[in-house]
Amino acid sequence: MRTSALCAALLALALAPELARADDAGADADAAAGSGAAPYIDFRDLPELPTVVFEDAAARVAVVAARRAEEDIVVGAAKREQSLGNVASAVTVISSDRLRRFGYRTVSEALRAVAGLFVVDDRQTPRLGIRGVQILGDFNTRILVLVDGATVNEPWNQFVGISHDLPISIDEVARLEIIRGPVSSVYGTNAFFGIINIITRSADTGARAWGRASGSSFKGGGIAAGFATGNVNRQVRGSVSGTNRGGETIDVGGFEQSGNDAQTSSDGMVAYAGAVTAQWGGLFAQVRAYQRQRELPGAPFEVNTGDDRNRNTDRQVLIEAGYTRAFGKKTTATVRAYFSRYQFKDFLVYEDAADPTLLNHQDIGNSTWFGAEARGRFEVLEKNRLGITLGGEITRDMVTSEAFDDGGDPADTIDIPTDFTVAGVYTEADSTLTKWLSLTGGLRFDNNTAFQSALSPRAALFIHPRPKQDDVGVKLLYARGFRNPSPYEAFFEDGRDLVANDALKPEKIDSFEAVLWGRPRPGLSLRLSGYHWRLKDLIESVDVDVNPDPAIEELRLQSQNIAALQTTGAEVEAFYRNTRGWVGFAQATYAYVHREGDSGQAVNAPEVSAGGGLSSPAFRGVHLSTEVVFLTGRRTREDTKTDPWLGWNTTLYMPRWRGLDATIGVKNMLALREQVPTQDDYDRTDAAGNPVSVPTLPGEGFEAYARVGYSY
Repeated sequence: MRTSALCAALLALALAPELARADDAGADADAAAGSGAAPYIDFRDLPELPTVVFEDAAARVAVVAARRAEEDIVVGAAKREQSLGNVASAVTVISSDRLRRFGYRTVSEALRAVAGLFVVDDRQTPRLGIRGVQILGDFNTRILVLVDGATVNEPWNQFVGISHDLPISIDEVARLEIIRGPVSSVYGTNAFFGIINIITRSADTGARAWGRASGSSFKGGGIAAGFATGNVNRQVRGSVSGTNRGGETIDVGGFEQSGNDAQTSSDGMVAYAGAVTAQWGGLFAQVRAYQRQRELPGAPFEVNTGDDRNRNTDRQVLIEAGYTRAFGKKTTATVRAYFSRYQFKDFLVYEDAADPTLLNHQDIGNSTWFGAEARGRFEVLEKNRLGITLGGEITRDMVTSEAFDDGGDPADTIDIPTDFTVAGVYTEADSTLTKWLSLTGGLRFDNNTAFQSALSPRAALFIHPRPKQDDVGVKLLYARGFRNPSPYEAFFEDGRDLVANDALKPEKIDSFEAVLWGRPRPGLSLRLSGYHWRLKDLIESVDVDVNPDPAIEELRLQSQNIAALQTTGAEVEAFYRNTRGWVGFAQATYAYVHREGDSGQAVNAPEVSAGGGLSSPAFRGVHLSTEVVFLTGRRTREDTKTDPWLGWNTTLYMPRWRGLDATIGVKNMLALREQVPTQDDYDRTDAAGNPVSVPTLPGEGFEAYARVGYSY
């Protein structure tokens, strides 16, 4: 093995208290088993780490190091490394080991089993709900998604994907950080409900070259490959991936009432992604790109049902480069610059042999943005008595929107350009007042030339009753966040279904939270949160009459600041890993969501979401993992309620066999289809011109899949 016994011994000395407790736990386990043997761990059951001498003490060191490195360190909450006990948010970290064991193929699959989160997939794109709140029609604009610190959200519609519409392959992911609550005090707009920070593998922890192929009962398959060379400080990595999905044949309620076939198989998807990243000392750079084309089985905006030409296409290129340097032991500074381009394009089929005046329609949204950020952290007083972070960021956004009928008069094309600049400055101070008490406070000011300016504060108090053990603590948290309207919401209109509203205001959120966390024994982490969110001026689409003649009704959809919500509840989360190779987690969230004081008006708000999973040690080289996800019923737009839903997934994962790895999995083993609430652009009219409501679409059914890979 490459790392010396001396390194292991030094690490063991630094972590002596935890190792002592690990010895006690191992002794207790051995006594219970009647073996009397020393604690033992199979290194294949750990997340990938720099290897150490295969000795008993080194194995125990690796257990502690794995837990701390992958599950106890957070980067995205403050743009610097922090321990979970000192992060001013309620955070969950999903390690690469958990991603592989449970067979997750996309980020959205992994997020379904996280406390407080639920995924709404209406077969356009998976949309994330947090703590009982998911605004129908929202394209994840209220969460901020980062890849190695680079923002993926685009400025035209502030859209960001969490599935195949991301510039990353799941095979690249080292860990996911789920940071709940507003973090506008550091990031500005979009960090509204929370942050998903995706951290990729380093060259020193991954394979030098790898490739994987997959297949699915949804008439789909995919390939992925990558390479890595260098070490932790000097490296180059790259990856490519492609996925093709034929999809399912599903029954869509309401279609038959409008004279169309209720059954459709237009459920396909094709996606590609590629990336190259590099690091040389303090220099870092990444180039990422993806394209996804998704058929629309739900046939929104009354397009022809069952036509596989109905589709949305998203593509994005992201480029980032920067430099980080430490000046002595007290000061670090980072500068970075970025350039990105995104395009959305749809194709909506209206043609009808009985009505030749109907033309197919296209909408195109283009956005190009570039900018720079500089930040520094200064240790003003030693021993963490006072640290100050200062930063500034400026972004130039150039956005255009187009809408036209395919084959129509070019003079009728709607072309809407929107250029604006966003500048923000922020600061954060953290201080250790005593051994058991510390605090953090931050503030950011954002100026947007197209919309209103915003001031975003955040404060946190941390109490560590037993500072020497560092095994229990309390966080008291407050934060205010905002989300500016997007140019799509404020300025876009298509001449058919949508009308602009340039009077939109920013959305606002105030978050109050108390977090109790603890590590009652080695390998076990617990968290209990009580929270209260107040949200106002939320933007929703509503029908408005655009015809000035009161005798003629002509309805269009318009975005308006009409919603005020509150969500109050509790969240519990547990994670366990032991030296035998068992991994388990459990979580549950209760969310009381009310709109204008009335819980009966809160749409798409599950009162309870819960889940759990268990993964075995490698038996004959194979891990068996299983998990369940549960949601209570949700109110739809039509004042009905969906049925509760229980999803059960099982995975067999073989980490290595002669250089191969293999995963065989089954999703939704009970074949219970979730009823997915939809926004009102899915509604239709029948042959007599009467409205037909389509308040839900069926979720995905039973799916079997397999993945096989090779790495060296």
